[in-house]
Amino acid sequence: MASTATLNSIEAQKFENLRSAVSGFNHISANEKSDFINLVGRYLSGEAEQVDWSKIKTRTDDIVVPYDALSLFSEDKLVVLKFNGGLGTTMGCTGPKYVVLT
Repeated sequence: MASTATLNSIEAQKFENLRSAVSGFNHISANEKSDFINLVGRYLSGEAEQVDWSKIKTRTDDIVVPYDALSLFSEDKLVVLKFNGGLGTTMGCTGPKYVVLT
């Protein structure tokens, strides 16, 4: 696990309270509990990677078409909605991460 030695006493107590609360969650696996605690520990200790927000670009309307701009289709089309990122899995989401509509 990431070092939490750099936490002040209040942060350390809050972290231990979180660890205790998570240990009582019976609807997620021990690995999921451990992974979550490790992620929080890395974040609190400053060991987590930082996002360089200057590299994040907003999608333009030629890539992401607003719903109102879509035309109706006269024939069947395939639509795939996919949600990426992995956070749902890390947090215990067990449902589908994508939907296929025809």
